[in-house]
Amino acid sequence: MASRTVAKSSLPVAVHLEGGNYFDDMRINIAASHQLLDALPRNPGSKPHSRLGGALRRRSDEVLQHFDIQSFLVTSGLRSAWFRDFHSYWSDILQGRRLEVADFMMLLHDYRKRQQYIAELSWGSPAEHVENWQVPALLYSTMFYARRQAIEPVRSGSFWRYIRAGATILEYGCSLAPYYNSYRRYYSHRGCNWILADIPSFPFHYAKCLFWNDRSVQSFVTIEPQDFGDPLKGKPECEVIFLTTVLEHLDDPLFVAGYLLERLKSGGILIFDYILSEGLGLDTSAGLEKRKACLEFILEKTEVVVGKVEMEKTTPLTVVRKR
Repeated sequence: MASRTVAKSSLPVAVHLEGGNYFDDMRINIAASHQLLDALPRNPGSKPHSRLGGALRRRSDEVLQHFDIQSFLVTSGLRSAWFRDFHSYWSDILQGRRLEVADFMMLLHDYRKRQQYIAELSWGSPAEHVENWQVPALLYSTMFYARRQAIEPVRSGSFWRYIRAGATILEYGCSLAPYYNSYRRYYSHRGCNWILADIPSFPFHYAKCLFWNDRSVQSFVTIEPQDFGDPLKGKPECEVIFLTTVLEHLDDPLFVAGYLLERLKSGGILIFDYILSEGLGLDTSAGLEKRKACLEFILEKTEVVVGKVEMEKTTPLTVVRKR
């Protein structure tokens, strides 16, 4: 299907596959949709928030999030900025039918039912790896992360103290870029430069549409199968790398950990976790089998600053510094 530009959003309409509909059976060719978007020039122009404004917003959100009030406000539609963003994407880019908040919650459930995995997937090549993440039913992941980002806008504050003003930050395997979103909402006065990188997945497409013209995003890196050997070619070294809910999904987590640590400056900060999964569905068997070796390698190259690396259970959000 040929693309056309929606005047309201100025971004290209997503490419639809044959069949389905524009409501509860949306079938998006997400690979082609990424290609259309990546071909466009960017025009960064957003301004940072003040330090005081960010601090006040963060404190307010922390209170609402801590007492689970934020969840009620979001699901009831009383806090709706997140939904307006999503609905603009849904209607202008995906060309979906008009939604209310209640429709969104219903569709979230419906799409989730269609992407349940109970067996091990094949990860025989980079192309197959990417294709596993591009099944149309995985539009669910965009909706899931949009809701989660609205309910949990505050990401743990323990690591922000280690991020200096003006730092170059990489969010690798970023999905909907929750850490950039948190920075954008509370810390943009620090003037950091972000690189957002992921394979051409559903939530990454939404992240691009949300943040396409943000001044703080230095670049978006779409990792195609041919890029797996050197996905960040030509990109600068970083002072900070976020690598969360990623390692368990990789067919070679040890390679990726080593590759990223090579691109982290001496004394730089890696913020990561490693979920102990069953190696089924989108969690790879290699992510499970190579888990211990990967964690041992990270510990060899770094020192723990915040958190704890767990070998026998899920490693929660942990901050390490490159030796």
